[in-house]
Amino acid sequence: MSDTIHIPPAFDPAQARKVLWAGMIGMIATGFPFTIVTVALNLIAEEMHVSEAFAAWTVSAPMLVSAAALPVIGKLGDLFGHRRVYIYGVLGSTIFAGLCIVAWDIWSLIAFRILAMVLAGCTGPAAMAILFHVYPPEHRTQAISWWSMGGPGAAALGLILGGPFVELFGWRSVFVLQAATGFGAVFLAWKVLPETEKQPARFDHVGNIILLIALSCLLFVIGAFAEPGVPNWLLISTGIAGFIGLAIFFLYEATITDPMVPPTLLLQRNFNAPVSSNFFLQMSYLGALMATPLVLMDFFGYGVTIASVLMLTRTFSLTVASPFGGVVATHYGERFGTVSGALLQGAGVLLVAFGVYMVSVPILLLGLVLQGVGHGIAMPPLASIIATAVPPTQFGMASGMSRLVAQIGSSFGLSLFGVLLTIPRDVLELHMIFVIGGVLALVGVIPATLISMKHRKV
Repeated sequence: MSDTIHIPPAFDPAQARKVLWAGMIGMIATGFPFTIVTVALNLIAEEMHVSEAFAAWTVSAPMLVSAAALPVIGKLGDLFGHRRVYIYGVLGSTIFAGLCIVAWDIWSLIAFRILAMVLAGCTGPAAMAILFHVYPPEHRTQAISWWSMGGPGAAALGLILGGPFVELFGWRSVFVLQAATGFGAVFLAWKVLPETEKQPARFDHVGNIILLIALSCLLFVIGAFAEPGVPNWLLISTGIAGFIGLAIFFLYEATITDPMVPPTLLLQRNFNAPVSSNFFLQMSYLGALMATPLVLMDFFGYGVTIASVLMLTRTFSLTVASPFGGVVATHYGERFGTVSGALLQGAGVLLVAFGVYMVSVPILLLGLVLQGVGHGIAMPPLASIIATAVPPTQFGMASGMSRLVAQIGSSFGLSLFGVLLTIPRDVLELHMIFVIGGVLALVGVIPATLISMKHRKV
């Protein structure tokens, strides 16, 4: 792939906007099938002659493996150029999405989905790093706020298209659509995205293998502890292996000249504070995302279609609020934006709890809107502030680590709320599940208050 486009020496707002849109379109093109596949699990299970629980691994396995690969993807971009990693990632994801069309059994479908999502992960760290390079510090948060719309935009697109598209054309047609949009995203990225400077450092193969194994162990435990039939000895031993692997990884990284993750990164306040806050916010947000549709259907008696439409209020609120979050952080600082967004998200989840307690759909819907607004305001400053903790040569690695921790929080939230929903209602009342979710979001306020504002010009 030719590296003829380079970052201009001076900030060019028009060109920067093209880069922003190209990065956002790539995220949407590779991300929207996630929610559609979730809608189609029963059809996949029926055609593949497996249980729905087994078919669900077409969603959970790719999510876990792709999360473990995020730091590696970010580091590869730092070393070899983020444009190259982004384009090859989207292209590879598109090709494996096309192979999903001809998957002959559940194992082939899971394998193609894993490869597609791992490569789709390049739209995260690589795109963020390119934006960090293209936009100067005073414009980064606003740019990230618009780019962040790609995630909820993809989810909303999946929710809107999911049911009708699958019913009309079957679940395999989802991947036809992804392949078509993916090639378009590749062409746009090739024409628009600039290349970042390559680094002369060597790639840390040993550290990469240790980190992948350790993270895979921990993510398996997080994803499987709510699954019935998984023996406790397997969860405990795998968890211990994961923590030992992480300890070995950081000890090893401290001994080499070109570590994949510099040990000093974890000591940077503007890295560990926003990453910790994001962990709790994602845990609360994704946990509530899992619980709310079930409450709407099983407690309030709505069907799948109505429940999906009601859930869109949260997704659209997040999408609309994200650019506003960039404005807030730009004018009042990343710490203020994160704290205010986390407070609003926590209040929204608690309001949903009150709506369930009062059996009031209007109150519940207001809580969903407040959740989306709060999450949308908090995410842009949480993403952009990490650029102040590392030099430009480490933007990709830091972005990958940040998104990894967020993904771990999301996975843990899904598993935690899955367990809470199985507890008998005479032991844990339904509204108390959302009270727990609200408290988790408010816990995220604590590390957010530690974000340093020393980088801002006085």
